Amino acid sequence: MNRALKFYEDEISKNEDRIKDLNKIINIISIIRLGIVLLVIAIGYYFFKTENIVLLILSIVIGLAFFLIIAIFHNKKIRDKKESQLIISINRRGIDRINGNFKNVEDKGEEFLDEKHPFTSDLDVFGRNSLFQMINSTKTKFGREKLSEILSLKDIPSKDEIVKKQEAIKELGEKVKWRQELEVKSTLKKSGLKDIDKLLEWANSKGEIKPIFKIVPYLFIALTIISIVLVTLRILPITYLILVFMINYVVVKVLTKDLSEVISLFDSHKKDIEAYTNLLSLMNEEEFNSELLKDLKAKLIDGNKSAIKEMQALKSLVDWLGDSTGNAYYLLLNVTILSDTFILRNLEEWRSLNGSKLKGWLEVMGEIEALASISNLAFDFDSWCYPEIYNEDKVEGIEVAHPMLGVKAVSNSFELNKKEGITRKVALITGSNMSGKSTFLRTIGINLLLSYIGAPVCAKSFSCSIFSIYTCMRTKDNLEESISSFYAEILRIKILIEAAKKGEKVFFLLDEIFKGTNSRDRHEGAKVLINQLVNNGAMGLVSTHDLELCDLEQTRNWIKNYNFQEYYKDSKIKFDYKLREGKSKTQNAVHLMKLAGINFDENS
Repeated sequence: MNRALKFYEDEISKNEDRIKDLNKIINIISIIRLGIVLLVIAIGYYFFKTENIVLLILSIVIGLAFFLIIAIFHNKKIRDKKESQLIISINRRGIDRINGNFKNVEDKGEEFLDEKHPFTSDLDVFGRNSLFQMINSTKTKFGREKLSEILSLKDIPSKDEIVKKQEAIKELGEKVKWRQELEVKSTLKKSGLKDIDKLLEWANSKGEIKPIFKIVPYLFIALTIISIVLVTLRILPITYLILVFMINYVVVKVLTKDLSEVISLFDSHKKDIEAYTNLLSLMNEEEFNSELLKDLKAKLIDGNKSAIKEMQALKSLVDWLGDSTGNAYYLLLNVTILSDTFILRNLEEWRSLNGSKLKGWLEVMGEIEALASISNLAFDFDSWCYPEIYNEDKVEGIEVAHPMLGVKAVSNSFELNKKEGITRKVALITGSNMSGKSTFLRTIGINLLLSYIGAPVCAKSFSCSIFSIYTCMRTKDNLEESISSFYAEILRIKILIEAAKKGEKVFFLLDEIFKGTNSRDRHEGAKVLINQLVNNGAMGLVSTHDLELCDLEQTRNWIKNYNFQEYYKDSKIKFDYKLREGKSKTQNAVHLMKLAGINFDENS
């Protein structure tokens, strides 16, 4: 059994048993909490009737203390149950990923779809049934955006950068429990994906705390303490203390009226800050060996200042504000010690010291989270290999398969390289309809992408040089811009040619090019295009039904013909999806048209 599959199944079983035990404890604690409430009410009522104010206050305080202790323990057990439920969900998703059943995952990264991108649309990088949908385990806005940048090859990496990423992904692949803890800690708050632009705007702006904040709160706190003592000694009636609390409430509102937006801002982002703090703490506590992860972790320390300690300080401040609405305990603190005024002053101090660094810390967090997502492949598919990166132009693989097809994937060996003094630069792929040509082009493309992001590839062995990937496979009409599918194809080809002319090291994947025109123009256009691309240093694959194009192999030694075939069994068409050398010798269009009901025996 696959080691990842066994791990996931064991984790699911273990946490299902844990949930059963937790449910029993939670039910018992619920009964105890109810008992404490009823007991405090009964005792409090007795002292109230006997007008024993001191014992009344004492009984309420003791009762609340016990209730809070039990409530904290109760909430911890509920949180433990949620964590186990999340762990089960994460491990089930891992099993689905291995089996190729990830298509029901809700987060498809559809906002990153871009039909004008050189390859992401054709290679199913984002959207339904995509690579993003398969591997993504990021739970924050920064992680998702960084993962999208990596998968889009926003920056073409160097060989050294790829090797460093491979080391980091190998290491993270083995830290499966730690990676799952990252998911759990951020998912519990359910808000890490929220837009925090306003929070970052606050962090990078300058504020000012008025001197009145340093004097007035202390005066009213002193007044409150004196009032409590006088009421306890029965020198003043309890109604006087209530009046003092009301005055304090008004003072807090007056002092913080200009900062109500800040209170609202942090109230709405409390869960985000907690999620970010949890993630950064886990990253800081973990020991890394790979150079890339060490470098990222080092960015969280600035001299003697630790990002984690500063974020924990911010979280502590925000925790108080988070309960400011509808919470009786918080209200009691606010009218007693004017807590809002001190919290806001501390927030301003935090901003002046750390505000400009906040975005950088979160971007480091997002990059580690994105690498952790990619490392799902490293753990789940231990039969895959890490590619070798070469300087000379080559793409070579043994038993290469499409990484997103699961058990249905068919592997093929393939090579475009220098052999016997001849460098093969273009592979012409012919074959009948549905035989696997387009899937094979995507197989090579997506494995190249995985190579460049430092991930393992779906192959027994794989080697390549570093290219800019360009595809032309799924061109379609655009009614809004009055563009036909043929013209859309021309526009993509234009981008490809311009990239090659500019000196980019291009690897192209062209599927049935110029299919929107007549056979003569299609043949001539494809022949000229292939020549032009190779003359500008490009390499790639071209699928075609134009068998005459295969004759180029006789006059151009840098072209190699490959094909896919079909066979028939019990009068039914079958495919083995195996790549063979040479041009196709079979066709199935007529058979497929007959299946559609077209009768070739009738006179037209």
